[in-house]
Formats: sequence, structure tokens, C-alpha cells
Amino acid sequence: MSLNQNYSLQTGVVLEISAATLHHLIKSAAYEQRTTALIKIRRPADLYDYLSVIVHQDAHGLIKRRHAWAKKIKGDLLAGKPVSFKNFDNLFWRHLDEEDPDGDEWYRLIADERFHFQLTSLLDTLRSVERRLHQTINTPSDLNLGLGNVDMMTSDISLFQY
Repeated sequence: MSLNQNYSLQTGVVLEISAATLHHLIKSAAYEQRTTALIKIRRPADLYDYLSVIVHQDAHGLIKRRHAWAKKIKGDLLAGKPVSFKNFDNLFWRHLDEEDPDGDEWYRLIADERFHFQLTSLLDTLRSVERRLHQTINTPSDLNLGLGNVDMMTSDISLFQY
């Protein structure tokens, strides 16, 4: 599974895991010259709060199969709006003897090495932006070039094709 790319499940569901919220957080931190929010993100699981899932196709089928757990996010799924990664992941809670092709494939996708590599790369990018931002904040105001450094700080983000 790759971030910010569509993935088709065998059941016909087409979804995307988006990191747009994380991108916005980084840009906001850079423009406000504050690292507070970035400092709280320390491990891959911390990134889940900043990821969302968008179902581009067959939300009806997914909801029909996962109706017991979809009530909270049904409207957003049907409208093609982003839902939090954690709320989407909660769709796939089940009894061990229950058959769930969507859930089985979802869990394989998020357990994939590529997905974990991308999360680790995002953490590396966050640390880089945090260091650059910290240096900018600690630079005397007469030497500070202002927000011109924001583009440099957020340029690493473009690697993830937001």
C-alpha cells in the first residue's frame, strides 16, 4: 500500500490513504514557527492521527458488508469525504469466525513493508522539518530571513506527492 494513491480491493472498493492532514500540519508549523505539534509525533502509530482514508468507489458495498461498524462514518464514506484512519480501521473489527474479504485485504495492506517504509520516511521528514524550524526559531531576528525558509522546510514533503 502506498500513501496518496488509489488501491483497488478485490471486492471492488477503491480507496486511498491520504496524508494531506499531516502535510497541512507541517506547513502550519512552519508558517507559525512552532514545533509543538510535530514534537508529539514520535513513532509510526502516532502518524495514524494525521492520516485519512477516502473511498473512491463502491462505498455502498463496503457499508453493506460492514454495516455493524459503519454507522459513525457512513455519510462521509458515501460522500467520498476523508474519514480518519482510525475510524476506517475500526470498520474491520470482527469475530474470528466471521468472513471478511475487505478486512483481510485491508490488514494485509497496512502490514505491508512499503506502507511501514513510507511511515518511517514521513517520520524522518518530520524530524528534518522540526530541526530546520528549531534552527530558524533560534536564529536572531536580524539574521532570520523570515518565512522564506518555509518552502525549504516543506520541500521534503513533496517526496510523498501530496
